[in-house]
Amino acid sequence: MNTSNYAVEHNRLMKDLKLAIHADLAKLSVDANGGRSILFVYPPIDEESYIADAKAELSGCDFIDLRQLYVEFIDNIGLDEFKEAYQEFSTELFSSANFEETFHHSIMDAIRESYAHKRIPVLIHTGVIFGMGFSNIHIMEQEVVMHSSIPLVVFYPAAIHQDKIMFLDHQVASHYRCVVVK
Repeated sequence: MNTSNYAVEHNRLMKDLKLAIHADLAKLSVDANGGRSILFVYPPIDEESYIADAKAELSGCDFIDLRQLYVEFIDNIGLDEFKEAYQEFSTELFSSANFEETFHHSIMDAIRESYAHKRIPVLIHTGVIFGMGFSNIHIMEQEVVMHSSIPLVVFYPAAIHQDKIMFLDHQVASHYRCVVVK
């Protein structure tokens, strides 16, 4: 994308994101099929630019970096224990009722903490969940998100092919419980 197109597209997307964040919650819920989430779609190559600008332009938000959260998740388990558990259980380690603590639980705990402080949780670097056996819909459909008076924002690096949103240009996106800003 050339620089002038990027600037125009960026300004439009950021404006639309701000409007969605500050929209009436009842309207958001209707538009999101009962959900309370906003899926912010942008080209994967521009991810760092969108994150940096959002941090500068959006107030009242907690930016939850899933890359950092993943490192903390592994550190809490211990690297050797994580490797052994992953070899035995594969993606079940990330999201399963068979484990008390999963990466999915870590994400939900971070979202709950944002809500407790009356701040908007914004998930960034969400590409880290690719191949983990769960996706954005499993986060957006959690009761804490569905019943919150504060929206959840999911930054979503994706390509758009015709009308299909492709997470990281590989996986068809679920956008059932959210408003899509693209």
